[in-house]
Amino acid sequence: MARKVVFSLIPSILCFWVWVQDGLRLSLWKTSVGEKKEIPLVEGMPELGTQTQIIWRDQFVCGIETPVLGLIFTAILLFTFCLKRKKS
Repeated sequence: MARKVVFSLIPSILCFWVWVQDGLRLSLWKTSVGEKKEIPLVEGMPELGTQTQIIWRDQFVCGIETPVLGLIFTAILLFTFCLKRKKS
């Protein structure tokens, strides 16, 4: 039974690890990331003012849904293992 519990915890651990690697964001998933860059209005004369240019990159960033989905999968696995144990 202990092996089944450890096996069912794998989705939760993996999802939490991916979420930590992406920065523990409490917002939703993102599919693009903006990079801000200051560009002078007149080339070589930043004292006349600058404007902000945003460059968008396609990149998936995990949100709070990732560990929640891991917990749901873990709960489903634990539930199925418990049902199989009671039937036997």
